[in-house]
Amino acid sequence: MEQKQKIDIEELKRGGVVKLKEKDMFAIWVKTSCCNLNSEQLRKVADIADKYGRGLVLFTTRQIPIIPFVNLKDVDTVRKELSQVHLELDRCGARVRNINVCYDANICPDAVTDSISLGEKLEKYFYDPILHKIKIGIAGCGKDCIISRVLNDIAFIGIENDGKRGYDAYVGGRLGLNPFVGIKMSVNLSEDECVRFVENYFNVLRKEGREGERSADLINRLGKERLQQELNKNLDEKLPEEIIKCETKLKEIEKEEKIILKIRATCGEVTSEQARKIAEISEKWGKAFIHFAIRGDPEIPCIDKENFGRVKKELEKVNLQVLDRGIDNIQTCFGDYCTNSICDTQSLLRRIEKKVEELGIDNLNIKISGAGCPNSCGIAHLNDIGFMGMVEPEVDLSKCNGCGICEKVCNKRKAIKIGNLPATSLRQAGKIAIIDKDKCGHCGECIRACPFDALYGKRKGFAILVGGQEGKDTRLGETIAKFLSEDETLQITEKCLKLLREKNVNVCTIIDEVGIAKFKVTIGVCKYL
Repeated sequence: MEQKQKIDIEELKRGGVVKLKEKDMFAIWVKTSCCNLNSEQLRKVADIADKYGRGLVLFTTRQIPIIPFVNLKDVDTVRKELSQVHLELDRCGARVRNINVCYDANICPDAVTDSISLGEKLEKYFYDPILHKIKIGIAGCGKDCIISRVLNDIAFIGIENDGKRGYDAYVGGRLGLNPFVGIKMSVNLSEDECVRFVENYFNVLRKEGREGERSADLINRLGKERLQQELNKNLDEKLPEEIIKCETKLKEIEKEEKIILKIRATCGEVTSEQARKIAEISEKWGKAFIHFAIRGDPEIPCIDKENFGRVKKELEKVNLQVLDRGIDNIQTCFGDYCTNSICDTQSLLRRIEKKVEELGIDNLNIKISGAGCPNSCGIAHLNDIGFMGMVEPEVDLSKCNGCGICEKVCNKRKAIKIGNLPATSLRQAGKIAIIDKDKCGHCGECIRACPFDALYGKRKGFAILVGGQEGKDTRLGETIAKFLSEDETLQITEKCLKLLREKNVNVCTIIDEVGIAKFKVTIGVCKYL
């Protein structure tokens, strides 16, 4: 019976209905078109959050809205209500995900390519029934604001060489237990060549893909050269064109000078009332649509500069602020109400936000985020300072019978093996789980999966990562401490923030100058190692 429930939950997950810790509570993942919703759609999401949830809407790193705390009995009704405004659900698990894009050249002055145009041609792959987790991202310039080199299996980055504009293709990006920065696999592709490149990737998975494999796994198993050869086959052969239009795409460049209004949403959370105000502002002063940014800050493009003051006052009516001071928007995952969560990131990050205000830090280039577990949905690896909940599993020798369930669920790190144990005062000789502590990713999946409570958390807490960076020089943050309490994490973070205020550069620049060892000494982290 329990096995059937697990299968049902996995099926719901693949359809965008994700289980939360509370009994019968789920989060609804709402798909966006080119990472935008129109104002009517955002209002509908807010209404559903009020009627069926707890009045919260999450702006997430997947560039979609999520409605948490929806009872299972209401899921079908929510789906029907969303369909009234032409919305459907995104996916989680082993399916093709919502395609990530940034702004095109009609809105963003930095864009060298029309990322939305390519997105319209690739949107058809969202509906492919393939059972692999596949994430595709399209950035209009090398700044890569959607961090596609890390967050997507396939990333296309807009470039311009000798007057020719096109896309460089990267493959392998992912976070989680085995993070990987995507590798450049092709250069200066046209839109049609990008489509063929994606088709080739799907063909490789169909013919040779193994269960659970991501693009990084294909690189590790097949080798970069072999996969690169497969992906670049027949790029000049155009596929039948199938365009799914983005209804919020602008038809031409705005003639008058406009701004993109970025709104602070700590932990990516807004109330339903705040969401309605954002929708209202987009209609009155923008183009009646809202963009979902990678760091959880709602964005309203195409606002006249002369209306900035009026818009700011409207936001203040619902306790919202423009993202024009302090540090960049602080983002996280579900935090404590996710079934995978180990630590309460919302609590920590809201305390850190207050500390930023106390220290008077005003540098929007400083980036901080957190994830409740090593799956890192809150992109902890890609910040000046990132946080990640983790737990160290330990085997209870008196309870373990060597059933092997934990070994099966540890399929990403392969840190658990079932071996033989001689008789002891605690138990007879027999099979037992053996954990390789060097391989362990501290995700806690084995603890949650064990039906005999034979695995427990020896210690848990926050890990601190520093030096992550997006853009042309994308790099992953380095873990400098593990298993810290919330108070200990806050103390170290305060020292990091003071150093950033003093140096006025990002963390990776400081580490490059002084080295990671000296950086640890400077912020006093060594006593926690």
